[in-house]
Amino acid sequence: MPKGSCVCGEYTHEYTGEPIGVAVCHCIPCRKTAGSNGSTNNLIKADQYKKTSGSVRNWTRKGDSGKDVTYNNCATCGTIMSVNAAAMPDVVILKNGTLDGDAEDACKPGMEIYTKNRPTCFDAIPGAAQKETS
Repeated sequence: MPKGSCVCGEYTHEYTGEPIGVAVCHCIPCRKTAGSNGSTNNLIKADQYKKTSGSVRNWTRKGDSGKDVTYNNCATCGTIMSVNAAAMPDVVILKNGTLDGDAEDACKPGMEIYTKNRPTCFDAIPGAAQKETS
């Protein structure tokens, strides 16, 4: 069972099964929160995801769909742990960088989204599907 935590260790989470998919997102919000090359995300069925400790601080913005995108941050250190997008109600977007140990290494991206925003200094991931938007 893959497990993970925030920077300070207060917020922990885990999931069962395999991700529905793994995607690198180059949208502007992901670039601003995860670095210039975007964020790597595991798409997990909501019923297979569990927050196991810590307090959450939420922040919500409107996505391209016009629907809410809610960030679940550690209330102590602010690490973004997961995201819930109203456009995908049965999916938790788990931030791959929060996974511990081998769990992070086992998640090879199968897709890159918002490639229109990918910095030109970064190449496409070989073998990953490429989408200009979501």
